[in-house]
Amino acid sequence: MEFIRPEDYTPKKSHISDLKKYGIGIIGCGSIANTAHLPAYSKFGLHVAACCDVSEEAARTTAEKFGIPRWTTDVNELLEMDEVAVIDLAIHPAPRLEVLKQISKAPRPVLCQKPLALDLDHAMLLCNEANRLGITLGVNQQARWAPAHKALKHVIDQDLIGEIYSIHHYMRSFQDQAGWWWTKMKNFNIVDHGVHYVDLCRYFNPYPQEWSRVHCTTAQLNQQNAIDPLIYSANVEFGPKGGRNPFMASLHFNNIAKASRSHSNTWWVDGTEGSLWCTQDTLYMAINKHKNVVHEIKLKGTWFPDAFAGSMLAFITALEQGERPPVTAEDNLQTIAMTTGMVISSQEGCVVERTDLLKGSDI
Repeated sequence: MEFIRPEDYTPKKSHISDLKKYGIGIIGCGSIANTAHLPAYSKFGLHVAACCDVSEEAARTTAEKFGIPRWTTDVNELLEMDEVAVIDLAIHPAPRLEVLKQISKAPRPVLCQKPLALDLDHAMLLCNEANRLGITLGVNQQARWAPAHKALKHVIDQDLIGEIYSIHHYMRSFQDQAGWWWTKMKNFNIVDHGVHYVDLCRYFNPYPQEWSRVHCTTAQLNQQNAIDPLIYSANVEFGPKGGRNPFMASLHFNNIAKASRSHSNTWWVDGTEGSLWCTQDTLYMAINKHKNVVHEIKLKGTWFPDAFAGSMLAFITALEQGERPPVTAEDNLQTIAMTTGMVISSQEGCVVERTDLLKGSDI
């Protein structure tokens, strides 16, 4: 039984009439740009017209490494280049507001590195300012375009396993290396790395209603390097209080598992007519009517770098078709609200309501 093909989950450019006219100007030539964004664009034939970084060495060496025709240390100079039609904003959250204000002088659509910001107040400010400045702003939650996640979403949308009632994520990894920037970031495991899985939980949700409340616990080892916990467990509720809504999600992330052979990244989706589960290279499906059979699909491609091309191509496709970005700033606020709620819940030992966090907003 063939229920998915590579073209269903790999990056697509068939809906774009002329990729060349969507020249990308990348702002930020750091590690993520050099190890993910630019290798992905090269692999899938996207046109990078120019790159920009406050460091002359970073901008120059990045341009040389990827054959980018122009580089600069000045955002305003980048915006003077007619060949730059789309901005890839690959910088840390703190300077993003100032850069958005610069971009507004010569507006271009902007695909911003995930998440929009590390806390909800900052994210709301960026969202509101982008709207005020007339900037089309998308968020590069590229995990949605990782082959395993895109494949899982495709099968969920086919209704092959009936009414879905449970989504569960189980992640085991290790990021407690001394001296790295993430060990010094507050709440890193939730608001930065963990935001991928929080966003995917929402992405996989097959129903129109948003998450309604979250309860999160964390654990911190006595002698770890990271300043904040590297383990979280979150229960996510949809619908009214009381646990009677027919859908829920649970997320568990142990990011300080030292035994590398024990590491894994698995999603489970249960429905009334069967179950789906996937690792990063294989998708499985068991259907009630197919007794004693597990359908196993080996997936093509990898999260890094393919998902970064998938995200940008989907963004350009939306521009081509006159539609909103696939992940809008407003959509990302719902994800950041959940990570914000998880932090509050873990620190205060309480259940956090989504509506309380977004009170007073139009989201």
